[in-house]
Amino acid sequence: MRVQAVMTPRGVILAALGVALFVVGIWRIDGVMASLGLAAAGMLVVARLAGGINLKGLEVHCRADRRVQVGRAFPVKVSLLNRRGGLDAFRVEFGVSLLGEGEVVGRASWVGCGGVAETEREVSLKKRGFTESQKGWLKSGFPLGLFDFQKALEVGMEIGVLPAAVVPRELALSGFLLDGSPLGGSKVSGAIGEWKGLRGWRGGDAVKRIAWAASARSEAAGRGVLVREDEPPGSHAEGFLVIFHSYGGDGELIRPDRFEKALMLMNGTLGVLQGLGMPVRWVADFDGWEEHELRTKRQLAESREVLMKAVRAAWTEAHDLGAAFAQAADRECVVVISDMPGGVWRAVLPEAALAPVTVDASQYELVRKGRGGAR
Repeated sequence: MRVQAVMTPRGVILAALGVALFVVGIWRIDGVMASLGLAAAGMLVVARLAGGINLKGLEVHCRADRRVQVGRAFPVKVSLLNRRGGLDAFRVEFGVSLLGEGEVVGRASWVGCGGVAETEREVSLKKRGFTESQKGWLKSGFPLGLFDFQKALEVGMEIGVLPAAVVPRELALSGFLLDGSPLGGSKVSGAIGEWKGLRGWRGGDAVKRIAWAASARSEAAGRGVLVREDEPPGSHAEGFLVIFHSYGGDGELIRPDRFEKALMLMNGTLGVLQGLGMPVRWVADFDGWEEHELRTKRQLAESREVLMKAVRAAWTEAHDLGAAFAQAADRECVVVISDMPGGVWRAVLPEAALAPVTVDASQYELVRKGRGGAR
């Protein structure tokens, strides 16, 4: 890209003074004043040429993790390289903007021929996304501060920002996270398939029934102590089908922040279920209902890549959700996640052998702290 130059107030004053001296010198036939005016003009021309040359042949490079998480700080190193032969660079500001928000800026008073200047800082990105190149720039006021010189650059560095991983509380209350044993309470009983696992503590409950690990997480989230429910004979789920959708009724408000929260909940759910060592499948309307298997860490990473690039589906219908739900096998537990209010779409879910776990992103609020997340 070409070097852009904008005259500074100092340069404007010098230009005006030069014009005035030249005009007055010609009018009064005063060679000295006219010469001073020409000298001022010459100084502006030299400064313009020298400043443009000062930014040519310079490169900006950036190094950072290829995959980062929303709201989590990570180190970024930006380097200024002088590739010119025989010419040093002076008073250069250089920087990179990561996905248009995380800026890393450095300043170098002098960079020798073939030399390099570096700066490093931690950046926290607030938006999910992916790009193969970043926007960089060079700025300088060299040599006399008469012009502000700027050059835009394209920095070839791929970076993807993954949604944060937030485990839905519905999984804990359904028994998946009972005392750190994911299937500790995932039993069902009766024809209606009611989940048994954890419930809030009530007066008269024995201390030995308290689920200490789950209670600690519950207390940290601002809720109360949890106890184990009695678990009558039942059967374990043999696998999981996770469904993500954006189906809502007419007139429902579409909120991009809820879609982002739903992706966080989806990411947390996939991470927990993959760790169980059981068969897991997932489908989503934003991915055209394509089925994904989730057995290995590699498949989990691939799934997170899909979440990273997800764009909200515009026209999900009730029959689409019903068809996805119908894919569940008899012994598969279905986990349904949506960015639309649950009161709209829970009614269209068909009967199933195991009662589904439904996660409504509208019931969660973002926590705007250092690491981001939801609660």
